[in-house]
Amino acid sequence: MRTAGIPATAILLLAAVVTVATLLLQPPVLQANPSHHLKYEVKGANARLIREVTGAVVADVEGVPAQPVHAFVWWGGEGVVRIEGSIKIEVDPVSNSGEIKAEWVDRYGHWKLTQTLFASPDHPTGLRIGSSASTTELVVDDPITTNVYLHGDTTAGEPVLPTLFNLLATWGPATVTLNGQPFENPFDGPTPMWLTHVMVSVGTRHPNGTVTANNGTEIYSPALQSAGDTQPDDREVHLVFHDAPGPTLVEGNFPPPFSFFYHVLFEDVDVEIHHSE
Repeated sequence: MRTAGIPATAILLLAAVVTVATLLLQPPVLQANPSHHLKYEVKGANARLIREVTGAVVADVEGVPAQPVHAFVWWGGEGVVRIEGSIKIEVDPVSNSGEIKAEWVDRYGHWKLTQTLFASPDHPTGLRIGSSASTTELVVDDPITTNVYLHGDTTAGEPVLPTLFNLLATWGPATVTLNGQPFENPFDGPTPMWLTHVMVSVGTRHPNGTVTANNGTEIYSPALQSAGDTQPDDREVHLVFHDAPGPTLVEGNFPPPFSFFYHVLFEDVDVEIHHSE
């Protein structure tokens, strides 16, 4: 067969050359390595309950005050209480899988929290330095993230704490029990689970229980979100659980979008990181 005077074999050879050239010019397709694993094992102890009832109780869940409650208590005092407690975290941030178990005993009884599901919140899950020290990038849709800044003026989470570096941060639903009985979320039905957030971070709280700003000269508040103090040579594990944020503010509560918010801090922290591929 001939076409316009050109042999068919020549046309086939030309087509093959064009096809090979096209493939060589295309960018490579990067595929996740199914054997790639990054496992974080974190243990926390020496716990503090970070929670202060600030007035006459107008709402509770199973006898535990829900309103008015301040769940960050930057000024320390009676809202920062030493308790018995521990947390164990075993997660893989590559596959976004793992388990978190925590238990503690406070004035309300013996609590246990278990999390095996992980889901991204409705805000960025961290801020990282980009390709240059002068550029940053927000991490989104990553329910188990590593090596990020959160809170403060990052826009990754509300400024409930200073801008702080996190080795690990997680989000997702968890089940909670109190004195062996289910402690269910009555606000967000039909699921009884609570939204949970964990951070393995640099230190934020001083031995006297305070969180400060401007090199220790002021007590921290969201108004000082770009001037908060942290302790890079310290480590803490923050555990909070709460209902979904509502469309209106809850009078007397901090953070105000939540009807119920619980905050436990662990100040003795061991971290192991295992990598294989």
